Amino acid sequence: MDKRFLATLLPAAMMTSNVDAAAFDTCPYTAFLLQEAQTKVYGVNLSTGAYQTLQTNVGMNGNLNAAGFNEADNYIYAYNTTSNQAVKVSSDFTAVALPVTNLLSSNFFVGDVHNNIYYLYRYGKGLYKIQLDSTQSDYLNLVQVTGSYTKMRLTDFAFHPADGNIYAIDNKYGYLYRIDPATGNKTTLGNAGVTGTFGAAYFEASGQFYFSRNQDGNIYTIDISEPNNIIPIATLFAKGPNSGLNDGVRCASAPAAVTEVDLGDAPDSYLTAIADNGPRHDLTTATTLYLGAVAGDAEAVATESDDSTGIDDEDGVIFTSLENGETSLISVTANDTGYLNAWVDWNQDGDFLDNNEKVFDSKQLNAGMNSLFLNVPDFVSEGQTWARFRFSSLASLPHYGGAPDGEVEDYAITLENSQLSTYNYGPFTAAFEDSWPIEGDFDLNDVVMRYSIEVKADPNYNVSQITLSGTLQAMGADYFNGFAIHLPELARSVVNEADILFTKNGELSTDTALEAGQSNVVLVISEDLRADTASTCRFFRTQEACQEIERFTFSLTVPLQANTKLWALPAPPYDPFIFGTPEKYHGDSAVTGRALEIHLDDYEPTDLGVASINLMTTQDDNSDLGAGSVYRTQNGLPWGFILTESWVHPKERTDMLNAYPRFFDYATQGSNVDWYTAGKRISTHLYGLE
Repeated sequence: MDKRFLATLLPAAMMTSNVDAAAFDTCPYTAFLLQEAQTKVYGVNLSTGAYQTLQTNVGMNGNLNAAGFNEADNYIYAYNTTSNQAVKVSSDFTAVALPVTNLLSSNFFVGDVHNNIYYLYRYGKGLYKIQLDSTQSDYLNLVQVTGSYTKMRLTDFAFHPADGNIYAIDNKYGYLYRIDPATGNKTTLGNAGVTGTFGAAYFEASGQFYFSRNQDGNIYTIDISEPNNIIPIATLFAKGPNSGLNDGVRCASAPAAVTEVDLGDAPDSYLTAIADNGPRHDLTTATTLYLGAVAGDAEAVATESDDSTGIDDEDGVIFTSLENGETSLISVTANDTGYLNAWVDWNQDGDFLDNNEKVFDSKQLNAGMNSLFLNVPDFVSEGQTWARFRFSSLASLPHYGGAPDGEVEDYAITLENSQLSTYNYGPFTAAFEDSWPIEGDFDLNDVVMRYSIEVKADPNYNVSQITLSGTLQAMGADYFNGFAIHLPELARSVVNEADILFTKNGELSTDTALEAGQSNVVLVISEDLRADTASTCRFFRTQEACQEIERFTFSLTVPLQANTKLWALPAPPYDPFIFGTPEKYHGDSAVTGRALEIHLDDYEPTDLGVASINLMTTQDDNSDLGAGSVYRTQNGLPWGFILTESWVHPKERTDMLNAYPRFFDYATQGSNVDWYTAGKRISTHLYGLE
């Protein structure tokens, strides 16, 4: 990003408090905010919204409002709404009461100073003025401007530095008004497009009109540099402090306060330059937030990119490939906790204005590296485009405008269109009994997992990736179990392990999904389903008395090496299985922990489960490895089965054959293939169907 050194926040000289407190030495370019019931004074950089406390003790009790800067004597004049007094504020921001005569019984919250006259407005009363020139006969006397309009809903206004008129935004309707101070009559210039309580209004020397909204601190601007040629639409310019009681004051003849700011690098069409209200982050505040290992640097020379002067500090974001229709993993490094807002110009039209182009909104980052998922739309075309990342203490930022702290980083990125075909399989429902080699209660609900498979391949049938996604439907197990999916005959070496994307419950998982020590691909979805599910019930979704939502989901994208053909993959649904959670009790058999594997009928154990072969033909198991019949009971029933339809599992400790009487024929003979349908099941034995 480009950094520009633009100036400092405060006036050149600030006087300390004393009984003869002095005027400001100059016409200050800082905007001042008077906030809270017991007034505190803040200095605000209108360009970025950065602010700092200038005074917490104004020398009197109460709320100061309706403030204006008098260029005739370099003092601020304000109205104490608590004591109903006009006051004079010196350069140390302490106030003294003025002996103004003919004050109303009601307060003023709207005011500004022009040509040594303090103007005040109140809804229902109209425009008033107080002469500040001691040589005039009506000095310090409140006088109503006869015939002034009384129905404007205002909370502040400001004098234009050149044309001598007052400008204001109507809080309720959002109209921009021009007010003639001689008559108090208004001209409606159009609707600004925003409403709210605009408690602070300012001008700067070029004619830019600034106004901030109390509720959220948003600072808006309207260009009134040519009063006879005004486009009244307000533009969000920066984010400042919010407050319930808020008034602004500024010397209108001074240029806008400027400071060290951090700018973007993208082409001008992306709203990058200050002149275009581009993104800018203040570097002078105490809050130091930045992306990467290098903090934002301020440049003394304005350049198109800070890569040509100072240091290259675009080091906060690392991208993986951005292919259409795919999920990309990006790494964003932050120096501290803050919020990320980011945009990608997906359609490459030179802006970040399209509906789907804000890719992260108010995303909280932690200090260090944050791994985020970026979904690339299906429609993107191959080519170069731009991305913008803004990091700040503010939760939400647009792709333009000021911010009081943080950093903006713009990146030129490449979009890829791989023209891949997608092959979808499932969903499949795999169900297991975990008591093997004992038949147990045979409710086949100890682990019930529903999952789908998506395979992407190019026109030459080279597979780029396999994505498995699923949801745990039930866990009625007494034991601790893990769940994995084995891809028989697919060598482990064909996987690009470093690029695997694995999420559990929507969060990036640090678990190693591709299991080591296997000759084929074995993907461990969970080593401990009980821990990953964190169920409050002893049995998850198998007892009517303990209803729960689905609590464990996963998504696993496995990229493959080039030239892995589609026909080299095993047939879906592959080989799902459960295994004993390491170091957890799983019955009294000789094989426990990870070595204990329970597969679908007729699937043999993996390399790490080969010890399970020792349990075959023991207890109730009647496996025959030679015949290829494994994980079956003496009457031919399996400890695990899979279905390509939605399936309602039995309640806890309900025998599968009581819930689905025709399942026996299907499992042992292959008949009654519709055994699970409504007409052939006993609903009173099924979870959720009673």
